Amino acid sequence: MELKTFRKDDVIIEKDSYGTSAYIIKSGRVEVSDIVNNKKIILGILVKGQIFGEMGLVEDQPRSATVTAVEDVQLAVLNRDSFNDLFEKKPKVLLPIIKALFERLRTANKMLISKEALGEEAVEHKEYAQAKIVVLSGTNGTSRDALDGGEIEIGKFPFKIGREQRSRGVDVFFDNDLCLRDSPPFNVSRNHFLIDKVEGRYVVIDRGSHLGTIVNGKRIDAQSALNTGENKIIVGQQTSPFVFKLEIR
Repeated sequence: MELKTFRKDDVIIEKDSYGTSAYIIKSGRVEVSDIVNNKKIILGILVKGQIFGEMGLVEDQPRSATVTAVEDVQLAVLNRDSFNDLFEKKPKVLLPIIKALFERLRTANKMLISKEALGEEAVEHKEYAQAKIVVLSGTNGTSRDALDGGEIEIGKFPFKIGREQRSRGVDVFFDNDLCLRDSPPFNVSRNHFLIDKVEGRYVVIDRGSHLGTIVNGKRIDAQSALNTGENKIIVGQQTSPFVFKLEIR
């Protein structure tokens, strides 16, 4: 794959432009943004190892967001020709791309639902513009152990959480940033839920889990907007030991 370097503030992908390449971040960070009601909304910050622009490999549609270098970045460029070449010679290299496509398809409709629901709540974006730190911590022994006894600051979105897989083989359907060690009868699904930013707000989106996700006492159908301050997340049924506190500071 070809390597390209972009400088801080360079626009890598411009919304509504056309392109057929995906990009894998080798170093640095990029910002994904959109313009909503004439205001710039940051949809996420992507870091080393993450992929963007993958839909350009499979469809001839305009880009859906703008991607800008937050700092100097080096990217591996994957176009359709190189994708086909790798598919024949080194298919395992394509697993991250395939996972990203699966996740995009799985959450696309739920993200649309999220935007509609957030609009109904009529909460101003400026409340969230000040929230720069998102911290996940455990509220009991099981959930604290899952975080190595402490808490983690979430710096990339979407942040995906699911059940730890015991198999040593390749599992193309498995795609998580935090793995929870569960045992039968399982509360945690393989790909359970994610934390993301939608329209400038932080949300929890259930990824089609078997037992669901409870946010602030309510089982969510697809998504739930998070409050500034403390939020309670139960992974699975009400009696699940995986109970977390998510703070937006």
